[in-house]
Amino acid sequence: MNKSLIVKVLVVFLALLFLMEPLAMSVRNWSGNDGGDATIYTGTANVNVSIYSYGAFLYIQAPSEVQISQISGNPEVLSLEEVEEGSGFYRATLRDSAKNMEIYNGFKNLGINSFAMAQIGLPDEYSIELANETKMEIQGGYQQMMMEPLIETGRKVSYMLAVETDGIITYRIIDAKSYYSNVELSGEGTIVGANTSAYAFMIPWENRDLVIEEIIEEYGEENVVYERKDYVVFEPPLSSTETMFMKTEYVTYISEGSASLLENFTNKTLADQDFGGRATFPDSTLRIIAEEVPDLEFEYEQVKTYNLELPNTFDGYLLEAGEIEVASNLDFDEGETALVSFNATVTGDMVLGVMEVYLNKMN
Repeated sequence: MNKSLIVKVLVVFLALLFLMEPLAMSVRNWSGNDGGDATIYTGTANVNVSIYSYGAFLYIQAPSEVQISQISGNPEVLSLEEVEEGSGFYRATLRDSAKNMEIYNGFKNLGINSFAMAQIGLPDEYSIELANETKMEIQGGYQQMMMEPLIETGRKVSYMLAVETDGIITYRIIDAKSYYSNVELSGEGTIVGANTSAYAFMIPWENRDLVIEEIIEEYGEENVVYERKDYVVFEPPLSSTETMFMKTEYVTYISEGSASLLENFTNKTLADQDFGGRATFPDSTLRIIAEEVPDLEFEYEQVKTYNLELPNTFDGYLLEAGEIEVASNLDFDEGETALVSFNATVTGDMVLGVMEVYLNKMN
């Protein structure tokens, strides 16, 4: 794990999260019910979707002749055929569906993008919001969605869904978008080592576009860690409807709890106006290991760094961080148990990234 005051955990999932948008949705649930003559409602919901399995097929859109040859030549591919003549959409039948992710990664290394049909589970019961902003409780059940098989089966992913229902059960998913949330987690960790002292600077949101290369050149890449906060947090959270009206040209992604912005956008006044005063603007953090206080205009504190061991499951979320390095102005002994809290980016039951870590003494 890289040394960092603000530690990234499972950052690859965060980078790939937006590749998980379904390519196509099923036309009905596994029961085969198509609604008949019932009144059909369309609503939206934010739910955690369980990924149960991936089917024994990989789908490829418009592969080149070279790619068709590479796919057909894979010993794990039984056959490759065009789903519908002239569509340019191909289906590769696999020998073993358990190797779906492995074969997908092999194709990816060859520059071939492929998708799998995932068998997913919705909550037994969940709430949807209709166009007139009324809410309706409906039953979930099993569905299928085509997506890149990036996440291990058995995990959960947060999705913003548009669904059709008769008011009782889910008939089909007509649109889906994966999303993440920012939450505060707390638990216990073990101090397994102590390191050197460092200077931690708080960089105001509107000043976060530092020329970090110059600082790295002066102090060395191994002694500089900079965590930018290219996002805002909404307090109180937005409604699903409000998110649709707040997608401005500088917003790259928006959910009910937060919005990611362009890196070079620093106009706090405009953002505050566009978000109706609902946005909070987190400071970025810069840590520098140096013999003397670096000559920067921002507020700082001198801190020590500790190697911290965290459990794989933290506050109900899968973390898989192992040992990380954390800065603190408190004194800890090796082997001591510390109270740990951090702001985390999560989806479903997984931690995608840890933005800030704080250590406190146990009572």
